[in-house]
Amino acid sequence: MLLVARKNLFSERTRLAISVGGVALSVLLIMLLLALYRGWDEKVGGFVEASDIDVWVASEGAKDFLAAASLLPAGGQEGQQAAQYLDSRSDIEKWSQLIVRQMEGVKVEVEGEGQEKLGKEMNLQYVGFDLETGLGGPIEIKEGRGDPGANEVVVDEALDKRYGVGLDDIVRAGGTDWKVVGVSKGGDFVATQTVFVNHEQAQLALKMEEKTTFVVIQMTDTADIQDFRDTIERNSPELVTFSREEFATNTRERVLSNVIPILLMVLGLAFIVGLAVSGLTIYTATVEKQREYGILKAVGFKNSFLYRVVLEQSLVTGVLGFVIGVGVTFVITLFASDFVPQFVTYVRPVDIAFVAVVTLIMSAIAAYIPVRRLASIDPVAVFKA
Repeated sequence: MLLVARKNLFSERTRLAISVGGVALSVLLIMLLLALYRGWDEKVGGFVEASDIDVWVASEGAKDFLAAASLLPAGGQEGQQAAQYLDSRSDIEKWSQLIVRQMEGVKVEVEGEGQEKLGKEMNLQYVGFDLETGLGGPIEIKEGRGDPGANEVVVDEALDKRYGVGLDDIVRAGGTDWKVVGVSKGGDFVATQTVFVNHEQAQLALKMEEKTTFVVIQMTDTADIQDFRDTIERNSPELVTFSREEFATNTRERVLSNVIPILLMVLGLAFIVGLAVSGLTIYTATVEKQREYGILKAVGFKNSFLYRVVLEQSLVTGVLGFVIGVGVTFVITLFASDFVPQFVTYVRPVDIAFVAVVTLIMSAIAAYIPVRRLASIDPVAVFKA
């Protein structure tokens, strides 16, 4: 049976190549979109997940790291009372204030005669953290130092890839020139990248004296985190608290919630493309060979045998297209980010298995119309012809 199916397929190599190419293109699109989604998902929520922060405290209305729509007292009577309360808790390992704000920045280069050359504008996630606790600071330092002082900044490695910002360069943001003293990793949010300064410098640059964005807390191993959060929200209704997992999820939703409908639409179109090309090819091959199929029916072969022949043709086309599509996907993901830094991908084995199942379903559906054609073939009419 497989021999018959293979003979029918390979009798017209050009048509087979078109069919396999259509399935491969469909698989490629589906795999790339899934890999891109996984890559963005990992990047956007990765910083929050990799931090040592167990509880994020924010003002009411704030939900995520990227929007950072929170403003809390960092000094004065309210700030002092909050500090005294947190210091008195035996279930808190350490805590600190954290400033997070979105802003634009540019790389500054000084040319001859003191003239400045400005680079492209960069979208920055400006983070002011406490050097003593390190909470909310760089995840990992790749080069230089991780303790920025006055007018000093630590930048994420993505800024080097996209804008050529590295050690000893000058970044202008918030009306201040900052010297890059360190390069970190783990702070790339795809659309924006983190830059880290100390908390006091952030307050001065943003004119947020006695103000901060978040209070971040690392609990002891034996602490009841949910009970602590309930106590904070019960005693201070104007505050909201989030666990690490909740805050990471909210941050992902901030970026990906608008992408998912588009992703699903394109995935559907990719499936239809593969189905249409594969189905048309199998149908054409079946119509051209209907006399041979009629002869097989006349000599005693049942419809079920012929159905399996057509299905196997479709499955062979699907498998070939799947292998080529997945192979091309791996090649593209290896080099795409070198040319387009925002093209962050992550291929998971479970996604490959999912696409394999989708391809099999596509092949089965593509064989349906040709199968109906076989059922209508009259072997007597074939011999009369």
